[in-house]
Amino acid sequence: MISEEFRMTSADKKYITFILLFFISTLFSFGVLAVNNNVTVETSYALNDNQLKIVEGAKKCLADKFSYDLSMAYHVLTYKDGINTEKKIFPGGDLSPEIGVCTDVTVRALRYGLDLDLQKEINTDAANHWKDYPMKRWSAKKPDSNIDHRRVPNQQVWFEKYWTNVTSDEFMPGDVIIWDMNEDGWSDHIGILSDNKLNSRYKVIHNFPDPGYVAEEDVINEWKISGVYRIK
Repeated sequence: MISEEFRMTSADKKYITFILLFFISTLFSFGVLAVNNNVTVETSYALNDNQLKIVEGAKKCLADKFSYDLSMAYHVLTYKDGINTEKKIFPGGDLSPEIGVCTDVTVRALRYGLDLDLQKEINTDAANHWKDYPMKRWSAKKPDSNIDHRRVPNQQVWFEKYWTNVTSDEFMPGDVIIWDMNEDGWSDHIGILSDNKLNSRYKVIHNFPDPGYVAEEDVINEWKISGVYRIK
């Protein structure tokens, strides 16, 4: 026989049932899936076609996994669609698809996804609005279609002018993120936000000396953010 102090009333049972159902429904509503210690969280954002295409282009760079060009050399861009033509190409010029730096992720991703050519865009904009770009930093006297679009500060000027500047609580996949790693007032690294999350933050697809190739990593807060930009 159950003593009176431990006897559950009908109201008690209904309350416990309610709590259990609420707990289960809450788990499903968050849609959290843990796989190999990586947490993917379902979110309510709705990406437009251009944002989806940018993410797709960035993931193409991720799949290509091109190496970081530690030489940081000046390259005459003789490659077109992965083929070395052995002559300078503009627009649509590239260096060997096996190598690149951080800016080559944005250049290639936007070409892959949107057919948007930063080589052409920045070269044309710099020719028409020379003073908008920090060319004095490199003692440049005229546009150079081999290198101008591959410099982080120049890309930032272009994104600042033609895309939307967003704040940290509005980050979305497909956003271009730029950092001032040395905190010296000059931006020096760039990447694209992925649609995958880790630790409740979007991962970034970028090319960095460590690990030395295009990777998808949780680095949003790794360095000082100097700008985040979204296609209009």
